[in-house]
Amino acid sequence: MICKGCKTAVNDNSKICIACGRPVMNNSIKWKCLAALLTGAAAASIFLLRGDVAAPDYDEPDYHYEEQVEAPSIPLVMPELVSEQQAEIPLPSGHANFDKPILEIWAMLDEVSALINEYYSYHSQTVLFLSKNGYLFDDPANAYILINELYGITDIDERFLDESLMFFYFRPIDLSMYRNLNVSEREDLVIFTGFETREGFAITGAGEQGGIISREDLSDILDRYSWNHGEIRKIDMESDIFETVIRALVTYTGINTGFDIRYMYQDERYISVVASPRNNPLNIRMFILEYVEGAVFVRLSGIETFDDHRRVVNNTMPDFNHNLLPPYDLRLGLRNLISDFTDIIEAMVYAEFIAYDDLPPLFASGAFDYVYFEFDTGMRFLVHLEGDSVNIYPVEDYEEARALLNVLSRRPPFFIIKQG
Repeated sequence: MICKGCKTAVNDNSKICIACGRPVMNNSIKWKCLAALLTGAAAASIFLLRGDVAAPDYDEPDYHYEEQVEAPSIPLVMPELVSEQQAEIPLPSGHANFDKPILEIWAMLDEVSALINEYYSYHSQTVLFLSKNGYLFDDPANAYILINELYGITDIDERFLDESLMFFYFRPIDLSMYRNLNVSEREDLVIFTGFETREGFAITGAGEQGGIISREDLSDILDRYSWNHGEIRKIDMESDIFETVIRALVTYTGINTGFDIRYMYQDERYISVVASPRNNPLNIRMFILEYVEGAVFVRLSGIETFDDHRRVVNNTMPDFNHNLLPPYDLRLGLRNLISDFTDIIEAMVYAEFIAYDDLPPLFASGAFDYVYFEFDTGMRFLVHLEGDSVNIYPVEDYEEARALLNVLSRRPPFFIIKQG
């Protein structure tokens, strides 16, 4: 055992250092520390220990170092940048029966429209249905809904399975601009069942009479609902658009202290942002901004307050590409934030990762069992609280911190890491 006062070796059974007279502690019993004591090192694990004797007359905890812990290897590919296999868009088969009588078509559409809504109601509590590129899309299955999906779930007439029926997912108000359609001004998404005729596509939906939309008009609304707005990419804090987004957030929120950015990605139309006001790291908010005639405006905010935030986003902006959203459930994360970092910082100082002169941190944010720090010296750390141990990992930048967190956690709270 080593005396912390004079660094002299002391017998394990001693209670007093014979060199300096300072009380020493027997390191035989682990101390299950205060609710939040966390952390070992990227290089070592730290444990608080309690001796069998009365506590000494000084407050400094006794730290014991176990043998070094090797940092996990980090994959080179960022998780959100891995492209998923794209589902095939259900284009018309080209085998439409133009000889089918129009009354027979409408009777079929009315029946199938009722059945697809029955199918939707049956699965909607467990399946996230989205409007993707204007079609009804099963997100967990990464597949568009086709007519054969109704077989076995509903009482669909088997004759309909061979028909070129399609399921669109539009807001009626977006269809109201097209002629020959009898639709309402509803702004929520409605499933429209469609069938190709000589004149165009006959469509109808629950509570919506519909009509026949020309091929040109159908192509137009499908283009308006397309998720394809170019490549998704991270916005670097040195870029002009980064500062433009910050100004837009300041204008929208009235918060003039600036923002710490946890996530900022864009395509050619939308920008997805997770941010907190500077010096208020517990107030984490999510925004979607839109490019409008060269300017940037907040289109949707408060997204972090919705359990079904993806449905809300899809209903508000059906053309928004959901691959642009951050890969975590922010609402769940906000229920598990860490607000007191005192013991963790003491452990980091004692382990000589930082000095008291480095305090306070420029940025500190934590959730579940993970905390991220930045200091004005340029040092960055990811901390993993694992039982009684506090594992401290120095990281170089945002990408390394994210990649490391992705290795450490099955459900990594990426939102604790500052991007810019």
